[in-house]
Amino acid sequence: MKAKKVSAVLKAEGSGAEVKRLFPNRNHNGFHDPFVLLDEFFVEPPNEFAPHEHRGFEAITYMLEGHFTHEDNLNNKATVGPGGIQAFNAGKGITHSEKPGEEGLSRGIQLWINLPEDSKKSDPSYQFIKADKIREEETDDLIIREIAGDNSDLKLNTKIKYLDLKVKKDTAFQRNLNSGEVAVLYLIKGKIEGEYNLESGEGLLVEAGEEISLSLKKDSRLIFLRAKAHNQEIKLKGSFVE
Repeated sequence: MKAKKVSAVLKAEGSGAEVKRLFPNRNHNGFHDPFVLLDEFFVEPPNEFAPHEHRGFEAITYMLEGHFTHEDNLNNKATVGPGGIQAFNAGKGITHSEKPGEEGLSRGIQLWINLPEDSKKSDPSYQFIKADKIREEETDDLIIREIAGDNSDLKLNTKIKYLDLKVKKDTAFQRNLNSGEVAVLYLIKGKIEGEYNLESGEGLLVEAGEEISLSLKKDSRLIFLRAKAHNQEIKLKGSFVE
């Protein structure tokens, strides 16, 4: 399997928040087309992400614990709880803020996805999906939540598969990527063994068309992403993706 192992880097963001950034960071100063950025974020009140502008990409925020309130210049305001999703298409431009719940830690995963060139000037939009509306499947080995994909209510400009996997017992994990399709794995907790050994806060950027074969260890939790590359240059400039 051709892949790059990457360790997330802890850094300050917003007003007093912290993120573990899998990419781009000093260990991988680049992207994984069409994926632009992947953060595990940690924020407690009164810290927040004050109003700021974005354009040129879509963002998905998936909550692991606590609550998070989104407010934007399109008159959207909503609070997402544990297991819920909020997402926006920044399109030609959106201004928003994000704040944690009134008490305790708010923690989640934020993913940025590059927009196809013909969608860069699209109108911005916002989506909110409660935790009980997300499809969940339980097998002998895994609990699988589908954040984005064929069985998700989330509507995106780029077709991706986004899974949250909780491991009930040691199990093999195998996936075959199609031609032109890449994948990202991010380990939230636990261990992965095999050709690549991962611990919490580490991930794999898997090249297009590869066969993934790994051993997931009991009580681990990971994010798995797959999508076809846009094959267009990703130009990240601050909070914009040109």
